[in-house]
Order: sequence, then C-alpha cells, then structure tokens
Amino acid sequence: MVICLIALPVLLVLGIFSATHRKLAREAINCAIKKVTFKPCDLSFEQKLKKGVFGALMKRSERLAFFTFKHFESLSMLFGIGMVLSLAGTAFGAYNFAVYGNCNGAATNEFCVFNPETYSSGINFFGFRFFETVHSPSEVKPIELGDVPSLGNPEAPFKIIEVGCFTCPYTKAAEPLVKELLQKYGDKIYFSFKYFPLPSHPYSFEAAESAECARAQGKFFEYKSLLFKHQLICTQSANTEELKSQFFLLAESAGLNTEQFKQCVNTNKYEDFVQMHKRQSIAAGIYGTPTFFVNGKVLVAPKTLKEFEDAMQPG
Repeated sequence: MVICLIALPVLLVLGIFSATHRKLAREAINCAIKKVTFKPCDLSFEQKLKKGVFGALMKRSERLAFFTFKHFESLSMLFGIGMVLSLAGTAFGAYNFAVYGNCNGAATNEFCVFNPETYSSGINFFGFRFFETVHSPSEVKPIELGDVPSLGNPEAPFKIIEVGCFTCPYTKAAEPLVKELLQKYGDKIYFSFKYFPLPSHPYSFEAAESAECARAQGKFFEYKSLLFKHQLICTQSANTEELKSQFFLLAESAGLNTEQFKQCVNTNKYEDFVQMHKRQSIAAGIYGTPTFFVNGKVLVAPKTLKEFEDAMQPG
C-alpha cells in the first residue's frame, strides 16, 4: 500500500501546526522508510488512516465512504501515481523555466504556470495555477489602441504597445527590459501602454486609475516607474485609504500637482476609461501580462532584448 507515502507530505505540513499530526507524521516517516526498503508497514498506522478517511467521508456521503473503504488500496495507488506524476511535471517545468525562461521548454511562448500572470481560466493554489487553458500568442488578435499613454514619434518605424497590470509582478519584471529597449532605439520607437488590471492582484484597478490621473498632468511615465518601484508597498496596503496615501506620495515624488491628483483619484474620474481598456484587452484575447505588440507581432512576457529585436525584423 502506498497510502503512507501519500500521507507523509500532508502530515508533515499539518504537523507544523498540530501536535497530533506531528505524531502521525512520525509514524508516516517510519512507514515510508519501511516501504522504500521493501519491509511491511505497520498495519496499525494504515488502518488508522483508513478509518480516519472513512469517518470524514461518512459525514458527507455514506455511499462514497463505503466505496472508498472497499477500494482503499486501489484508490491509494491511483493517488500515489498522480502525486508522482505531478511532482515530476513540476520538477520538469521548473527546470525548463530556470534554463529556458519557460516551463514548456526552449523556443516557445505557450502558457506556463510560472509566467506570465493570467486573467483567464484556472484555479490559483499557493502561487500555482491549475486547470488553466493552454494559450498561444497566435490566438491574440490586434488590439484597439485608442487613447493611451504614448512616448516618442508616432511616425517612428517601430510601434510597440505594452498591455500590462501595475500590480502584476511579471509586468514589473519586464520594466527594466522596456527601459533598455527605449534607451537603445530611442526615436525609432513609438511606445504605448494599455491598461489591463488583473483581478488576481490587489488594487490593480485603482493603480491603473491613478496612473491615468498622472497622465492628465503629463507625468504618466514618471509615475509609472514609481508605481513599479513601490509595487510591493502599494499591494500590501491595508485598505484603500492607506493605498491612496501611497499614491499621493508617489505623485509628489513625480512632480505632480498633488491637490489635482488627489481630487482625480478620490472621485474615480477614470474608472470608465480603465474599464474600457480592460474590455478591449479581453476582446483581443490577451491571456496574460505583460503582452507586447511589436509592429503587430505578439510577445508574451519576453525575457530578453533579443526577443524584441527579433520581432522588430521585417517578415
């Protein structure tokens, strides 16, 4: 039976908080050692787990409880196989992410649970997303640019649009790369930013609204840099009032008229505007941030300057 191997990691975690589970964890360790050395496990421990599962299921469904009790060993084997496959898949993905920057391996921009941050389907569990629909940049349609913060010459040969979320750590991680790109190519790039606040991040919508308030005073890009620099402070604000006080400090640092900025933020002046940006991003099929359009070519969470430069090539 592999039930002790399955129970071991669970009981080790629960044992951190409970003395009762620590005792069971020690029994699970002993059982696991015996299993891997091909010795019989203590029957009392396996029976204890079996009775515990049976008792918990009886509270919910008598039929399910008796079915599980009858097929306990077979179900344990299935869960054991699933656990091993999950661990192997996670390890393989982590290796690919460390080596190639994407958990799917080299030369791919397909969805990866480690990156980018997503707006679409799936369940978030301890920082990992499960049951996520697999996407590809080829699915993304051209986005409606509209009225957006922009920098550079509109007639520049390279037009780059970033669709990002101010409280997304991956959008923040791409910020140095964006600055490097703009510094290297200068007036050859017309750069625009489109808001796509993600619901999975605290205060993402409020941050986008505040950035638009900064744009109203011609200081969007100065304020944008400060927002990313102080992202963690903002996202850890206890409430919206504390958040706004952080925004006001950033506005002052960016050289804004703080009274005008406060009035703009407090009245949610650009709420509808940011909502429109969000709808347009969803309509374009954008599934993660940051997403870039380089003369129409789609890059999802690029890691290197070369990815941008490759996209800037004709054809």
